[in-house]
Amino acid sequence: MAAPNAFSGHLEKWLYEKTKDSIFFINILPRPDQHGAIHDLMKTADHVEEGEREALVNGDGHCATGFVVENGPDHLKILTCAHIIEHVYSATDPVSTDDCNRVFITQVLCDHSELSFRRPGQIAHPQRVYAEGRIIGISYEDDLLLIQVPPEDVVDLDEICMRNHPHLTFSSTQPVAFDVCAMVSWPPLRHRTAVRGRVSHTSRSFDDLGQDNPVGYRMNLIEVRIGSELGSSGAPLVNGNGKVIGMLHGGFRDAFSYFLSLNDIMLFLAHRGVAVIRED
Repeated sequence: MAAPNAFSGHLEKWLYEKTKDSIFFINILPRPDQHGAIHDLMKTADHVEEGEREALVNGDGHCATGFVVENGPDHLKILTCAHIIEHVYSATDPVSTDDCNRVFITQVLCDHSELSFRRPGQIAHPQRVYAEGRIIGISYEDDLLLIQVPPEDVVDLDEICMRNHPHLTFSSTQPVAFDVCAMVSWPPLRHRTAVRGRVSHTSRSFDDLGQDNPVGYRMNLIEVRIGSELGSSGAPLVNGNGKVIGMLHGGFRDAFSYFLSLNDIMLFLAHRGVAVIRED
């Protein structure tokens, strides 16, 4: 075996191994019989141009990355970003979780199922098999969405996935500038996308980004010099101890990506009864 060197990436590989089994692919798509209701919600939210609405109603949905925050005997709770359905809401015109579940199908896919699907020589299962989850919590101002799914519905090809989907642990300390961090995300067709970065700033407002804000986001953001892709949103940002310090909101075609802060995530989960573990 070659001697370790500065390019071996032992820490990053360890973080990758600790994180990958907790990552889920999320796809939220319109229910075929609810197109009219979705049009009505978009009209009320009134921040999507009328000419763009039909594509959102008739498309294949929007995807994101999610990660397990609670692993119970009869449920998995998965955290992701809310903005994949932001076309139907704003902070001043929120939509209930019941309405979200009425008009959308929420699909989730675990890492193990994707590995099996991609296994060389696997031809018996030409289509991925998703579990259907329910949206149980949403914060429109903070871009957070919580999904619950029964473990027995999470399948590995045609069988219940018996491998563990561990919840990630959150850091008990806040990140600081120049902290090294890592992220594993799942853009479409590219699961286990792993990147390394460094914290740049720990408290940006959404307005600091110079982006239009028709939804009314008010969250605090961590600025990180790290790459991200469409579909990576919702991925956990972990520190050198493998603890979550943020969740990806998005990048804006430059060197930086922006993450929801630990405080905003903790408050959201606590209000929804998630048993959060924090340690370092």
